[in-house]
Amino acid sequence: MFVFLGILGGASHVQSKQNKQDIDIDKLKPQINYAQSDRFYEPLQQKPGWALLSSAIVPGSGQAANKKWIRAGLYFLAEAAMIGIYLKSSHDARLEEQRYERFANNNWSVINYAKWLVEYHEQNNLSNSYIDELEQEVENINANYQPDSDWNKIDIELLRNVEQNTPFVYPEHIGNNFSHVMPKYGSQQYYELISKYYQYGPGWNDFTAQYQLQWDGSNMPKNFLLGAQLAQDYNDTYRLAGNMVSFMILNHIVSAFDAYLTVKLKNRKLEADTNLLNIHRAFLFKFHF
Repeated sequence: MFVFLGILGGASHVQSKQNKQDIDIDKLKPQINYAQSDRFYEPLQQKPGWALLSSAIVPGSGQAANKKWIRAGLYFLAEAAMIGIYLKSSHDARLEEQRYERFANNNWSVINYAKWLVEYHEQNNLSNSYIDELEQEVENINANYQPDSDWNKIDIELLRNVEQNTPFVYPEHIGNNFSHVMPKYGSQQYYELISKYYQYGPGWNDFTAQYQLQWDGSNMPKNFLLGAQLAQDYNDTYRLAGNMVSFMILNHIVSAFDAYLTVKLKNRKLEADTNLLNIHRAFLFKFHF
């Protein structure tokens, strides 16, 4: 019986030794591919901050480094589409703005506006300490719709002094003084005001002689309304380009945080896998020893 037990004990010892040899502990350790450890995008796969920074600069790059190809492609395509829309909108807006400026130069004159101001004061019996001087300035001159020439005939500071002392005259009552003064010719504000505020309606070449302004702008000439539409068109197109810039910034932000979370979650999964591996290894050690 002792011999038999000894044989069994020896067999068990041999079997246990053989099992130890079959399970190589080194094989249970995480394997590192040193051939790939020097890849330039390795930090993007391991460090959430680097992934965030990368996608903040180039949307989708952090996702691509972590082989999230669909999300990376969506961010890339969104960025490319928005850049394309921005460039086209900016180009179209400049063309539309130039078209409006040509239209305004050919149909609006400061001489028309100044002469109407003189008549406006006469028809409504308004007093203005600067109006007589302006009347002398515009006497015997007419608009030729060449802005450089027309503006050389009008003293803009005198014109502004007149405007600051001129009230709005409506059919029912006299209101406050004019809300704006003439901006410098050629400025962005100049082109905006002449087709936006009713006090500048008389500067258009198709304005009919009227000396009371309507609240609703119903007595504004056709060219005033057309100029307002042209101005709105290019402003809308510029606004579209501006919206694309906002959307691109948002795309960068969303892509950056998405890349950050992608690496963060991947690291947590690897940590969980490593913990499970350590538990399994501890169990094997306990079983054999």
